[in-house]
Amino acid sequence: MKLYLVKEEGRQVWVAALAHEIMYSYVANTGKFHANNALRNDFYAERWFTYEDIGPAEARRLIQDGVGTLDETDHATALQKWRSDPDPQDPSDVLSMAAGHNP
Repeated sequence: MKLYLVKEEGRQVWVAALAHEIMYSYVANTGKFHANNALRNDFYAERWFTYEDIGPAEARRLIQDGVGTLDETDHATALQKWRSDPDPQDPSDVLSMAAGHNP
C-alpha cells in the first residue's frame, strides 16, 4: 500500500492510500478511509490533482491536522454515502499496512 498527499493548486485535499488499484481517501468527518473511485480515476487518467508520496508518520500528522475535512453542507451527499460505507478502512490499519511499503 502506498500513501499520498493529494493537492489541488497547492492546497492539501486528501491523505490517500492506493492498494490493489483501489484508491482510498481519508475523510476526517468519518474518521476513516473510504474507497474513492473519482480519485482513482484522477490518479490513473485525469490528473487534476497532484500526488506526493508520503510515509505513515507524515500521513498521521496530516490526519491529525485535519486534512480531508469536508464542509458538511457542500458535500452532504458524498458524506452520507461515506457514512453508510459498509467497508470503511481504519486509519491505524491503513498506516500499519503502508509502513511495510513506505519509509
